[in-house]
Amino acid sequence: MSHHTKDFVDVPGGYLYYEQWGHGPDVVLLNGGLADLRMWDATVEWLAERARVTTWDYRDTGLSAPAYGAYDEIGDLAAVLDALGVSRAVLIGSSEGGRRALGFAHRHPERVTRACAVAASFGEFPDPTPEESAAREVMRSHFAECEKVLATDGIPAVSALDVDAWCPAAPANDRRRLIGLQIANSRVRTMDVYHGLELDPPVKTRFAELVTPISVLIGERDFHGSQLWARRLATQAPNADLTVIPSADHMPMFSAPEEFQQFITRSLPL
Repeated sequence: MSHHTKDFVDVPGGYLYYEQWGHGPDVVLLNGGLADLRMWDATVEWLAERARVTTWDYRDTGLSAPAYGAYDEIGDLAAVLDALGVSRAVLIGSSEGGRRALGFAHRHPERVTRACAVAASFGEFPDPTPEESAAREVMRSHFAECEKVLATDGIPAVSALDVDAWCPAAPANDRRRLIGLQIANSRVRTMDVYHGLELDPPVKTRFAELVTPISVLIGERDFHGSQLWARRLATQAPNADLTVIPSADHMPMFSAPEEFQQFITRSLPL
């Protein structure tokens, strides 16, 4: 893992920070929405022994630029790949990053060997089942509680509340890490307008159009809504498989690290 580069790439209206480690087949990691590339530190340690691993920060997070106008989420990832000479890669997306990985795979299937959707987040579906609607209401109650705590107690308190809801199985020090990442990236929570533009129509309505092989991972200690999203994706995408880890929550790289490593290893090119 001696090879390590880190730099910025210019994009329309801003810049993106990235790091790259190791040698081998290309793997690109896409962060959860209130995190930055530091969430992958432990993953990079083992993954860079067998792959060339790229991590990067979305706009409004980490060391990348804040966004003050519309930008193309998929174009940002393409800019990072182009800057690093990555023509084709395995994409591993966590939570929000799972949605982004699938959007990129839809637009650029020739550049994606496999997309790994790890507890991917999608929001509202236009055709929810009764079970999905009920599960979404539980999420909405959590979001409402977060808004209340943010208003009364501030960023540190709401960050702890949110991490404990999504990641109840995270070990103590990983919980601290996740809370710290939320605090550091609190702009995402507090900004009035999110400027990122996804696939149009959004990929959540186009699972059946995905031609890339997709590996879906979900934990049984995640929100029930997340589990239903994973099952919808695995059912509707034509070339998808589903892995369920009973002990994992929304961030299985922390709550079930051995099983997570096995899942990722199975998804890498031989």
